[in-house]
Amino acid sequence: MKKYIIVLLVAFIANSGCSKFDEMNRNPYAIYDAPAESYVQSILYTTEYNLIGRSYNLITNLMQQAVSTNEGNTSQTIYNYDISESVCASYWSLYKQKGNAESMLSAALIDDNPAMEGVALILRTWIMHVITDVYGNVPYFKAGLIPEQKGDYEYHVQYDSQKEIYIDMLRSLERANAAFQKTGSANFNSINDYTYGGNVTKWRQFGNSLYLRLLMRVSLKAIEETGGVIDLGEEYGALDVTSKIAELYDGFVSGTGTYPLIKNVDDRMKVKFSSTESYLYTPFYTIESGTWKNQAGCETLVEKMVVRSSGKITHLDPRFYYYFTRTKGIPTQLSPADLKNFLENNTVGYFASGGTYGDLQNGEWYPVLNYSEILFNFAEAASRGWLPIETKGIEKLYLDACEASMKEWNPNEKVPASPGTTIAQWRAYLDEQFDYDKALEEILTQKWISTFWCGVESWADYRRTGYPILKTNGTNARNRGVLCTRMRYPATEAYLNKEHYEAALNDWLGGDNNMLTEVWWADTEESKNTRRLGRQ
Repeated sequence: MKKYIIVLLVAFIANSGCSKFDEMNRNPYAIYDAPAESYVQSILYTTEYNLIGRSYNLITNLMQQAVSTNEGNTSQTIYNYDISESVCASYWSLYKQKGNAESMLSAALIDDNPAMEGVALILRTWIMHVITDVYGNVPYFKAGLIPEQKGDYEYHVQYDSQKEIYIDMLRSLERANAAFQKTGSANFNSINDYTYGGNVTKWRQFGNSLYLRLLMRVSLKAIEETGGVIDLGEEYGALDVTSKIAELYDGFVSGTGTYPLIKNVDDRMKVKFSSTESYLYTPFYTIESGTWKNQAGCETLVEKMVVRSSGKITHLDPRFYYYFTRTKGIPTQLSPADLKNFLENNTVGYFASGGTYGDLQNGEWYPVLNYSEILFNFAEAASRGWLPIETKGIEKLYLDACEASMKEWNPNEKVPASPGTTIAQWRAYLDEQFDYDKALEEILTQKWISTFWCGVESWADYRRTGYPILKTNGTNARNRGVLCTRMRYPATEAYLNKEHYEAALNDWLGGDNNMLTEVWWADTEESKNTRRLGRQ
């Protein structure tokens, strides 16, 4: 009987050929034959989970939003540019989500689904702009394509120049906007999208707002390099960066045009988290307060949000309590006792009540792209003369951006009894202090405050513009006293992708996997000269 069964099994295998073995040989970590929309929530949550983890242990440290200005601190810290291999390599893991976005795009094209094509292109661009902004030249055109290679896997892929990557990302966002024009307002299942509930109109607005972000990113380099024109190839032709920014602004103001943007605080792109649903926890859900005790110093940022007169606090930015108070181990925030001491008893009534306002540890959402960012970008563009706006119009954009940021972080406008600064009062204070001769610095400094915990934006803006001016050459500062211009490639690339890794090092890094070489869009005289002010 056993012999008979074996004969039948052999016959079955012979008749079935290799099809079953081909199926067994598929990548077990990829999602196959899934509808495109089923990828959306997974990509959003997993990518943002990674980004907010890095916000705590890298970005807020680099950008002095969560560290002391005490020069006596040990050199073996991130804020003194001693960055471990694991932290440097952490953004590389986003390639998994780039692969998922590629599979999503493939599924959308197979199904002839332009809405999902647009969403996939936006997600891919969001992921890849973070990766390239962190490292510079990286694998792009052939990266993350294993699920689409149908068994002919290519694990070793070349590094592409950041300029070519940005050109393709700009093309991708143009293509996404065109795809949404085809689909109209046909939404997808809300269960796959906890941010916009499957609303494709809002996804289109996010995509074009991301387009504005990337246009601002490349603007200074494009002006210095080619007078502001970037060739997007045969389909899209020459792109005049500042003219496109002006076109986006005209549509934003009029509510018309072919590039709708996020138009209010409620429509900003944010990713949902939860303190009750385990599948939506933050990376910090189980952290206790003792773990973060040494992260209490936040003087650089705090001093931009506090106004004192005769040693007493008269005004306090309404975002303050969301950024700097905690009940247990919330990263980069101060304990009530530490904060009370720091503010020299100016908020005794608030702390005596035991109340709390902000909770980044168990936040209900974290920002990907805020409405305030759009206003800050337009304010910067106007201050540079790229938009036909007079001085008062520039100031209004700036103040509107600051107010929007306050409402994004403090939506219920909760303020303590003392000093009790409302959003309207803080706006009035900023209005009084506004100096048109220093408009660019003031706009970008407030943007730095607003992009707290927003991906790599504060670090990218600093490298792009040099603002805010930060002291970087403290007594224990490494990296030649230069705030890191990029992260090192992961050490695993030296043996997993040896040939292309070595080519990348020799091509633009001078043979050294360093943190001093400028990424393409940051390599401008304006930016480098401004950043030098922090080392004088």
